[in-house]
Amino acid sequence: MSSPSSLRSLRVAAAAVAVAVLAAGGGGATVAYRAWPSEGRPLPGLFVGGRVLPEGQPLGEWIEQRRLREAARTMTLVHGNQAWSIPLGTLGIEVDVAKVMHDSLRPGRTGSFRHRLSEIMAARRGELDVPLSYSIDTLRPPSALADVASAVHREPVDAHLDLDAHARIPSILGEELDVEATTNAVLDALSRGEDAVAVVTRSIPARVGTDDLSRVDVTQVVASFDTRFSLHGVGGNRAINIARAARSIDGLVLMPGQEFVFNKVVGERSLARGYTWAPEIVGDELQMGIGGGVCQVASTLYAAALFAALDITERWAHARPSSYTRLGLDATVFYGAKDLRFRNALPYPVLLHVYLPEAGLLRAEVLGGPPSAKVEYSYGIARSEPFVRRITVKPGLASGRMIRKQKGIKGYSVSSLVRLRYPDGRVVERWYHSEYRPTPEVFWVSPDYDVSKLPDLPEGASGLEGQAGSPGAALPHTG
Repeated sequence: MSSPSSLRSLRVAAAAVAVAVLAAGGGGATVAYRAWPSEGRPLPGLFVGGRVLPEGQPLGEWIEQRRLREAARTMTLVHGNQAWSIPLGTLGIEVDVAKVMHDSLRPGRTGSFRHRLSEIMAARRGELDVPLSYSIDTLRPPSALADVASAVHREPVDAHLDLDAHARIPSILGEELDVEATTNAVLDALSRGEDAVAVVTRSIPARVGTDDLSRVDVTQVVASFDTRFSLHGVGGNRAINIARAARSIDGLVLMPGQEFVFNKVVGERSLARGYTWAPEIVGDELQMGIGGGVCQVASTLYAAALFAALDITERWAHARPSSYTRLGLDATVFYGAKDLRFRNALPYPVLLHVYLPEAGLLRAEVLGGPPSAKVEYSYGIARSEPFVRRITVKPGLASGRMIRKQKGIKGYSVSSLVRLRYPDGRVVERWYHSEYRPTPEVFWVSPDYDVSKLPDLPEGASGLEGQAGSPGAALPHTG
């Protein structure tokens, strides 16, 4: 026997059906009955992502096909006048098959009888659309958007001082791609039915702000170092490169704990950036290269940083001793491979003043406060290695002609000691090693030149290349 509450529920349901039938007219009941949801299929006429399930096709199979089509669909990302078309699948965005199946089977099956009947009739009229739901593989967007990130990225510019113009140059914010926000923007665009979206970026603050400049005491020299260079012949081109690199660094401020990275500050040495051809060390010989002379700027700045008691975090010795500085006080740099790095270990900001006080003189100063320690530098040669004479035949030379192209230099294994004496009596010693390979003495000769007429081997030479230790003639190189 049915309980009173059950009977009341049946009466309410019957009344609702009667009201629906009366409201729909004589044929409304038949229509509602026929539109009632079938097992495993959405309501007749229900749109799912703007489309209706074809008659006779299983729901899961249909949504899986939608997933594959959506994965190949491209979204256009826009930034300024640049645009990139990227498939949703590449971004790690795809249709969530399980959720779309669940959502498409909900209408007409949940809520009150009146609510279900309302959804049934709305679907029949084509007024009900269940949106597609998407899932994200969060590991995919960073790699998929790598090209976009590279194109969008803009490094911030630190505030610096123009000492010549006595002006403060304000900092400039950088910009980088916000991968998560851009991915969410793509999802929002999909929900609106759009195929293009602006990428989302965020600002990168400069490490040195304009206000930080007021904290630098440019009247106090922590340490300085000078080197000289020639202005004659190819030295003129070296001077151009030296001045160009010095200007890139001059006025840069390092806050306490901040690291200086030479290649990042100076940038690539190219003709487009104002550098020119000048001699540089390639292997064991001097050859013409773009940016020759920049290593002298690195060496001069390195020595100034060392005597200022800054922390040297990366430094490479040249392949051969440098004529403009002592052994162990040189620093070679090569864009993309070898760098000069040091960190401001002082308790106050410092300014790097790298400039040419007179023709042929390069000076690097570390300004900002009183020296934290007295710095002493010394070095010792653990061993030396003799050089050889290299003879290279140059077909283009006039008959009987000879040119001494390069002076020979012995190789050295050098140990350097940096001793820091602090006012409180502490003494800190830092050791580092430099290895310089022997530099061959190079003669260019014409094909018919009698090599026996070459000068005697100089001091420090072991013999001819290929016959070290022997005074006899070696087979010449051809270049």
